Amino acid sequence: MSEKNVIMYDSPEAATLQTITGWVSSDGRFYGSDEALARYAGSTHRQCAANPNHSIYETRGYCQVCAEEKRQAQFKAMPRKPWNGEPLVLFDGDRYFFDLDHLRDYIVDEGIKVADLQACICEPNMASEIDLEDYFVDDLPDDGEINDDDILAAGELLNEMIRKAPPLSWSQGKYVAELPQSFLDEVSNVREAP
Repeated sequence: MSEKNVIMYDSPEAATLQTITGWVSSDGRFYGSDEALARYAGSTHRQCAANPNHSIYETRGYCQVCAEEKRQAQFKAMPRKPWNGEPLVLFDGDRYFFDLDHLRDYIVDEGIKVADLQACICEPNMASEIDLEDYFVDDLPDDGEINDDDILAAGELLNEMIRKAPPLSWSQGKYVAELPQSFLDEVSNVREAP
């Protein structure tokens, strides 16, 4: 049997005083050699890394100017398509228009220049068909299948109704709407009217 080396609590071998260096955040937390994390944790604001001419922003936030520049670049890169009566939405927003009367009222009431309007054509969000085998997977035995013809017929009827149903909702599509010139002229006339 080997003997264990015994070190007493109050002996100089039990502990030694050492000096260590590292980064400490403004709230007193030690981060060792991770300067970036210490600065992140200890700061409230920071300068934009992409463009130092932009305003400072909260450390746990993001540069609003860069975000808007990126957003505008995405809009400018979108392909354009003539509008055919689909619902419209303002780019990257939640303001929807289901007819040109509401769009015209919005443009006039908000004082928006037609050139600044960022209307996108919407795409429909359709209901998804139901896969009964997947829906009942927890109720079926391993490698089992539905053997009830009534349930299968009801599922097929439901899927047929889903295929025929109108959209559940609308989302921004991939095209910028090219609005009819007659509409743009109408907006100009409404603005010029006394």
